[in-house]
Amino acid sequence: MPRSDPRQPRWLDDHEQSAWWALLEVGSGLFDALDADLRQRADLALEDYEVLHLLSISEHRSMRVGELADEMLSSRTRLSQRLDRLGERGLVEKRRCPQDRRAVDVLLTDSGMDLLERTAPGHVEWVRENVFDLLTRSDVDAIARSLGKLAQHLHDERHRGAR
Repeated sequence: MPRSDPRQPRWLDDHEQSAWWALLEVGSGLFDALDADLRQRADLALEDYEVLHLLSISEHRSMRVGELADEMLSSRTRLSQRLDRLGERGLVEKRRCPQDRRAVDVLLTDSGMDLLERTAPGHVEWVRENVFDLLTRSDVDAIARSLGKLAQHLHDERHRGAR
């Protein structure tokens, strides 16, 4: 239905507002709790774990910095600083790409893989206990469908802005 005055804000109705605030609370609370658990468990921030995980599932445990930044919805500068800290711990290595000397590849080291393999079981159990054990299969399907649409929109917007 068209708005009567397009200059007026499209305020959220009560149902939308309730969903919006729940999404914000879960997003913030869940990520803070995950981050705290990973810091205690392995001295890793949640974003550090994400870097290690993404590298572990990539071909040759390696990705270009730009690809990794895109995957994480992170700026290259912010990611580069994170990679420097992970590199100081011996968990990743940055190397010039042999095919494109302007590009930088990030490689998950054996130490990084070992830490990820030691951390993953406890991390997955935390996620299961604090998220999936509280939901039905139908809930999970609805979340996957809904958040997948939002994630795709964010990904598309990020790529549109990068052009």
